[in-house]
Amino acid sequence: MDDYRVIEIEIAKKYGSTAETTTKSIGDFLLEGDVQKPVNVKSNNVAKKNYSPNIISAKRLVKWLEKEGNELYFVFVDYEKLKESIKILSESELIPFYQIDWSCLTIEAQGWGVIQMSKKLQVNKNQDKKGFFKGMKKAYEKFIDKETAKMAKIREMIKNF
Repeated sequence: MDDYRVIEIEIAKKYGSTAETTTKSIGDFLLEGDVQKPVNVKSNNVAKKNYSPNIISAKRLVKWLEKEGNELYFVFVDYEKLKESIKILSESELIPFYQIDWSCLTIEAQGWGVIQMSKKLQVNKNQDKKGFFKGMKKAYEKFIDKETAKMAKIREMIKNF
C-alpha cells in the first residue's frame, strides 16, 4: 500500500471515520454529522525535497464550494519512511480550507490551475471564506498574467513555422 494511503487511513481513524467514504477528487475521508464534511490529508515525506506540493485543483475547489453548505478541511502530515513502516512526525489540527493563508500558497499551471503550497504552512484563524477568496482572486490574477506571458512567448517561437 502506498505511504500516503496508509497515512490517510490512520488519520481518518483518529476522526472516527474511514478513508474509503469519499471520492479522491475532493477529500480522503468524511467527517460525519448533519452535513458530511470532506477532509483532504496532505502527507509529506521529510526525506524528500517536495517542492511546492499540490494542494487541490483550483477549479475543483471553486466548483465544490459553489454549492451552499459544502465545506472542506485539510490535515497536513510530515512523516518519515522506516524500513517496514511509516513514522508520523507531526500532523496539523483539522484546518478549514479558508484558514490556509495565501502567503504560503500559489496557483501554478496545470489545467485550470492547481493550488500549491509554495512556502511553509501558514494558518490564519481570523481569515473567513471571503478573505480566502479575495486572496485566491489575487493568486489567480498572477497565474493568468504568467500564462498570458508564456503564451506570447510560444506564439513568438512558432511564428515562422
